Amino acid sequence: SRLLHRLYFPLWVMKTYHMYNADSISAQSKLKEAEKQEEKQIGKSVKQEDRQTPRSPDSTANVRIEEKHVRRSSVKKIEKMKEKRQAKYTENKLKAIKARNEYLLALEATNASVFKYYIHDLSDLIDCCDLGYHASLNRALRTFLSAELNLEQSKHEGLDAIENAVENLDATSDKQRLMEMYNNVFCPPMKFEFQPHMGDMASQLCAQQPVQSELVQRCQQLQSRLSTLKIENEEVKKTMEATLQTIQDIVTVEDFDVSDCFQYSNSMESVKSTVSETFMSKPSIAKRRANQQETEQFYFTVRELGGL
Repeated sequence: SRLLHRLYFPLWVMKTYHMYNADSISAQSKLKEAEKQEEKQIGKSVKQEDRQTPRSPDSTANVRIEEKHVRRSSVKKIEKMKEKRQAKYTENKLKAIKARNEYLLALEATNASVFKYYIHDLSDLIDCCDLGYHASLNRALRTFLSAELNLEQSKHEGLDAIENAVENLDATSDKQRLMEMYNNVFCPPMKFEFQPHMGDMASQLCAQQPVQSELVQRCQQLQSRLSTLKIENEEVKKTMEATLQTIQDIVTVEDFDVSDCFQYSNSMESVKSTVSETFMSKPSIAKRRANQQETEQFYFTVRELGGL
């Protein structure tokens, strides 16, 4: 509001200056007009004296006295009017000079105020409105950066731990550890013992006649059957090992590298095409799963045939 007052104040002072200056110019023009009338009156008097015709001495003297009296009266009136206009012009000129001085001082003060407002005050106002903003923004962004950096560090530590665990994966040791942890489940149960009946305490085979020949014949049959089963088991073992190797090849295929999916370029279309081409170049996932299930089913069937 103070600045607006200083901006509008010169307008009022300017109007005052223009008014007094106009009055001064008007008074000056009236003064010049009075001076012209005075010069004109003096000129008329001189011409009349030159044009006078000779008369009798008495009449001429009376006429001259009357004419001089009229000229003097007219000259005095013009002189008084000139003096009044001169005083009015001097007064208005002084007022115009004072008004002009006030106008120039007001302009100087206003220009100084405007200069101070745009050079100093605006900057101070912005500083007041901006107080603490950049510091708060700095703290917020640094907090975000700290959280993201710590999150990234934690993620890297977790990835390192997972990679270490992957490197130490061992099916045999894990199976042994599992069986040791649950010993009561995987430990062989106690042997079945012979339960005598009504005083019969014999707990061993009896090879006396007539059961001896029967036992010998049965032993020979069992040995023959065992030889046949051994040959069959060897074939089944080979088939089972080949099938197991096929399954291991399927489940251990090195398709875990997905770096091709993160090859970014300037356009998303190229990213999509890169990903599509990468996956289209590999076997279908559904087909691989079907082959894996079929091979696993065959493996279990072979193990059942092998008596396992």
